[in-house]
Amino acid sequence: MQHLRPFRAFALVVLLLVAASLLLDHLNGRFWLNDFRVYYMAADNLRHGLPVYDEVFGEHTGLYKYAPAVLYFFLPYTMLPFSVAGAFHCLVIGLLLTACFTTLERSLRHLAPPLPRPALRAFLGLLCIAVLLVRELHMGNINAGLILLAAAGVERLLAGRRGTAGLLMGVVWLVKPYLLLMIVPLVLRREWQLLRTAAISMITGLLLPLLVQGPSTGWGLTRAWASSMQYHTQVMYSPDQLGAMLNKFTGLENTAVVTAGFIALAGLMLCWCTWRNAHKPAGLATAAMDRAFELWLAMAMVPNLVITDQQHFMFSLPLVLFILAYLFTTPDRQVLTGFVLAMLCYATRSSDLWGRELETWLMGWGVLGMGNILLMGVSWAAWRRWRTNAAKAL
Repeated sequence: MQHLRPFRAFALVVLLLVAASLLLDHLNGRFWLNDFRVYYMAADNLRHGLPVYDEVFGEHTGLYKYAPAVLYFFLPYTMLPFSVAGAFHCLVIGLLLTACFTTLERSLRHLAPPLPRPALRAFLGLLCIAVLLVRELHMGNINAGLILLAAAGVERLLAGRRGTAGLLMGVVWLVKPYLLLMIVPLVLRREWQLLRTAAISMITGLLLPLLVQGPSTGWGLTRAWASSMQYHTQVMYSPDQLGAMLNKFTGLENTAVVTAGFIALAGLMLCWCTWRNAHKPAGLATAAMDRAFELWLAMAMVPNLVITDQQHFMFSLPLVLFILAYLFTTPDRQVLTGFVLAMLCYATRSSDLWGRELETWLMGWGVLGMGNILLMGVSWAAWRRWRTNAAKAL
């Protein structure tokens, strides 16, 4: 528990931020929690034997698109009035986010112990994702939970607990199948125990509705889920997706082929990075750094590759904290300059900062997506230099 001591003040600040967000939304008549409303109402429908998929909950895009088993986590909320359940869910987001920072700090200590000023680095990391967090709280999404599960999976892998890591990763991939991009470095590194456990975890999640709801109803829910994921890509638009950015700059139509091409390119980049790392001599610290970076990079790539919402760029939080840890151990003006430029795009897309008109213009040009790409490039430079310094120190 000693490693949690520097995060006490940080946890208090996060909970105060959550409380302030709830209060402001209530005062401004914006306590909508549209994403949470979808989970809440879909779970309530499941509890009463009503349709879950192809039903609009709230906004016209308010379709439930996750695996049926995910709703079991939201069933307890349906015992409460929506406003009470929503407020409680926001507090849970704050607790999960705090756990994300402490878990990522444990992972970073596998790379280069000891690291200075953990609390200050956490506060700076929180500042970097503050705009995205406010959006997450306003929508009531589940990204903080997914980041925590993925971060804990990576930390368990670094600690040699591959069974636990696989269990956690399987849950992440069941909830968000597009995060399966993280499987690329694991396959190349032949992490078969982790992958077997992850597969068992995912299969268990898929079979659970058949056991709880009955074979016929459970199978019907699973088929409806598959259809809903395909429909989601047709009704949603993201200016920060690489295909949309290409369309904006060149006029080339953003098609499924273009998206598939970018995903294939990302997969090839991860393959090259992992293969190169696996064939380089490495000590324990540099080997851990390589494995963590490969998985965190794969996670950060996803929002640029698929159609998703602004708050999903929180998936880059591990890279943000990775760069901050490097900068606190190695003064590097080039990486610092690149990081500041990346944060100007990544961390500031808000109408409260720029005004609605300018924020709309920035959004149209995919500035958040550009910032995320620059962030990945800066993290790559930080990783290469940190790894080189660690290897020289051996």
